[in-house]
Amino acid sequence: MKKQVITACLIFLFIAIQGFSQKKTEEFQLMGITGDAIGGEQLSPEQVKQKAINNAKINALKKAGIEENINSYTDYFRKESDNTFEELFTSDILSNIEGTVKDIEVVDTRPSFTAENQIKYVVTINCTVVKYNVTKDLSFDAWIEGVQPFYQSGSGLTFSIKPTIPCYARVFAFTDEPYPIYPNEWEKSKLLPALEITNFPDLDKINSYEVSAEKKDKETHRLIIVLLKNDLYYTGKVGYKEIIDWIMTIPPDERKLETFTFEVFKKK
Repeated sequence: MKKQVITACLIFLFIAIQGFSQKKTEEFQLMGITGDAIGGEQLSPEQVKQKAINNAKINALKKAGIEENINSYTDYFRKESDNTFEELFTSDILSNIEGTVKDIEVVDTRPSFTAENQIKYVVTINCTVVKYNVTKDLSFDAWIEGVQPFYQSGSGLTFSIKPTIPCYARVFAFTDEPYPIYPNEWEKSKLLPALEITNFPDLDKINSYEVSAEKKDKETHRLIIVLLKNDLYYTGKVGYKEIIDWIMTIPPDERKLETFTFEVFKKK
């Protein structure tokens, strides 16, 4: 009898844990959400339409119960529309938002003109809102050292990571041509121990991560390090939007994002 009781308790505990983990995010299927925008002298009709779509996404977030830090979403959607994704990695926007909007379908678009002869768009969308039920884990942090502000083309990039908890790393570099740095063909994903320094690259496998300036005398590079509690692999295209979309699928308490910017000078 005791064995059966213990087994039943373990099964109940397992189900409870599973249920808790599944509630880190909620999805809301929303239909018929509207948004509008009025243009100005500096905006093209397409830009006004996109602004209306962004406002519809804001309204969808509000309908799903996401009201806090709404200005962060406005900035996020604007940078998405302007294709200035790199600015997101140097701000607190990704840390402040509490959900995201995906599977957007524009079902109706109605252009018109105001009494002042400015173009106006009213759009209707169907979408899915992903709401985070958790916030970022303040105990999840890391000391990252070794990234220099300047490099000469052909020199090696090295750095170290000392996380506060055991975690995994995903490292990307962005220039005109973005590319993954770690994991790679020689260095496989591994668990970084808590409060211990792990050097990158592993000198037993690779000497350094070479950086170069090929098109200009000086090129700006951005290093993006994503620390994860789980060994999640990124298999998509390496681009700002694609990386952001992937990051947004991970609950905020399970990720830590760090970015570094440095200049690479061409050899003379």
